[in-house]
Amino acid sequence: MLIFGFHIKTSSHLHHCHSSTMVRIPEVKLSSGGKPMPRIGVGTAVFPFASSEAMRATILRSIELGYRHFDTAAIYQSEEPLGAAIADALRAGAIRSRDELFITSKLWCSDAHPHLVLPALQKTLRNLQLEYLDLYLVHWPVSTRPGKYELPPAKEDLLPIDMSAVWRAMEECHALGLTRSIGVSNFSSKKLETLLSIAKIPPAVNQGNKVEVNPLWQQQKLREFCVAKGIQVCAYSPLGAKGTHWGQNWVMDCGVLEDIAAAKGKTLAQICLRWVYEQGDCVLVKSFNEERMVENLDILDWELSEEEKHEIGQIPQRKGFPGLDFVSDDAPYKSTAELSSSSSSMARMPEVRLSSGGKPMPRIGMGTAVFPFASSEAMRAAILRSIELGYRHFDTAALYQSEEPLGAAIADALRAGAIRSRDELFITSKLWCSDAHPHLVLPALQKTLRNLQLEYLDLYLVHWPVSTRPGKYVLPPAKEDLLPIDMSAVWRAMEECHALGLTRSIGVSNFSSKKLETLLSIAKIPPAVNQVEVNPLWQQQKLREFCVAKGIQVCAYSPLGAKGTHWGQNWVMDCGVLKDIAAAKGKTLAQICLRWVYEQGDCVLVKSFNEERMVENLDILDWELSEEEKHKIGQIPQRKGFPGLDFVSDDAPYKSTAELWDGEI
Repeated sequence: MLIFGFHIKTSSHLHHCHSSTMVRIPEVKLSSGGKPMPRIGVGTAVFPFASSEAMRATILRSIELGYRHFDTAAIYQSEEPLGAAIADALRAGAIRSRDELFITSKLWCSDAHPHLVLPALQKTLRNLQLEYLDLYLVHWPVSTRPGKYELPPAKEDLLPIDMSAVWRAMEECHALGLTRSIGVSNFSSKKLETLLSIAKIPPAVNQGNKVEVNPLWQQQKLREFCVAKGIQVCAYSPLGAKGTHWGQNWVMDCGVLEDIAAAKGKTLAQICLRWVYEQGDCVLVKSFNEERMVENLDILDWELSEEEKHEIGQIPQRKGFPGLDFVSDDAPYKSTAELSSSSSSMARMPEVRLSSGGKPMPRIGMGTAVFPFASSEAMRAAILRSIELGYRHFDTAALYQSEEPLGAAIADALRAGAIRSRDELFITSKLWCSDAHPHLVLPALQKTLRNLQLEYLDLYLVHWPVSTRPGKYVLPPAKEDLLPIDMSAVWRAMEECHALGLTRSIGVSNFSSKKLETLLSIAKIPPAVNQVEVNPLWQQQKLREFCVAKGIQVCAYSPLGAKGTHWGQNWVMDCGVLKDIAAAKGKTLAQICLRWVYEQGDCVLVKSFNEERMVENLDILDWELSEEEKHKIGQIPQRKGFPGLDFVSDDAPYKSTAELWDGEI
């Protein structure tokens, strides 16, 4: 059937009302009773927040198309145009009564004080020209200084919330008949559990991040909790809220969703909305474009296949709006982990099992080598933030001076609730050359564990196939300090560390195929990992093939060339082939490099303390390089960024880099 030039499928979902063809939207009963909530609603948050005649006209049109559930908030400045549009719809006969609509609004943080809740709701009702709401929500588990309606709020305005007293005021609004149901928004499972323990009227809805729900932030744990407690989840940002203060492009740029949409003959938006709908959630859509308004309703008479749902279930997870606006060192919530009382904005990270067993290794890790080597509070803070963003694999070394700040950041993360246990992390450190003597291996590992405040490592590596004079942690080492390594005895000491339970796996770094072969011939426990330089300009094909054949996992350092370090070069970031591929694909050059390494089957270590790049470096999991792009990268002339000249000398065990690498460079 065509409505104003747009196709709507005729089915049992359509009925006639006042000569206007409308989609009948399924409803769900709330635990509080009252009117059922339509499963598809219209959001009215337009950023920057503003009231407009265009919004009023669009809401009226959406009512004519069949929408009956509208979501507003004091902060959005959309209550007045929504109220005017409802009055217009009544005058035009698009609806017979306000009772045909389901209207939700929200208490802003500046009114989240017990004495301000009722006046705030009364003001909302005046704005809407209504006698009651169907649902009133606490917008965030946050209070701010009264009188200011702004997002983001000023950090100095963030205040503790007296949730018990605020909820009693919400219950009073319900008792007065000013709202038929009450609920919350942006509440974690833990905060809901606390609220349920003190509430006389339990929250009917958790509209968190209205809970933010989309295929890239699926909220499985929170949904299971809400279902068990009879709380209806209402999803906002189902398409990622691209273009808003709280949104990202990630959902609409997701290759998995693009492929499913193309195969199914649907839009990517429809795939997202149908997926949310099939989870049992209510879903809030927001478009003032009539074609898309119609499209957003066309999700009711078809289904996703089990295979499609499985593919969506495998999409790496990342939260679009972690709530940084509500955290500050001087505020009640010091971190997003505290705000969410859970794991915050974690990405679901693919892992690989090591030959030694134990915990799987996350495929993307965070490196901590900053040159010149130094410990810093900035590093500690950056590592904590990376944990909140979803990183779980961290690489350090005795040489880097980063063990102590990494250990402190892990302790911070545990205190903040960003992780529940150290066991959620995969921690690697390395034996420096000055400790690569049989009698020094165990004391070196014990010192590393003290620095990290840990009882065990997940992986301990021999940093180089080199020994130097004990007691000096320097790069480059003095040439006169270079000594032969007794690899057989050093490896026996590494195996002893493993037997003592001080490290779950052992491995090596900067070993050639020939050196690995020699080690394998004498090892009782074979090395689980070889951490080496890998990037599109140093592809390590021969070494990788050897490692795969022997069950040794390659872990790539310097995937971007380590520009700016003692061991790095600009060559990777200046490569024209990579620049062209990045431009054509709409990715950064760094993402092209990281994805290429990832597609080789390697684990990859990234290092950035810039939050935007930390997030960017995780955004390599849901798209692929084409065969043509991989072929072009395969043709790039090869050159090793760090040949290891620091470890060769006429008077040293290795006289040349050819000896150090056994002719493999």
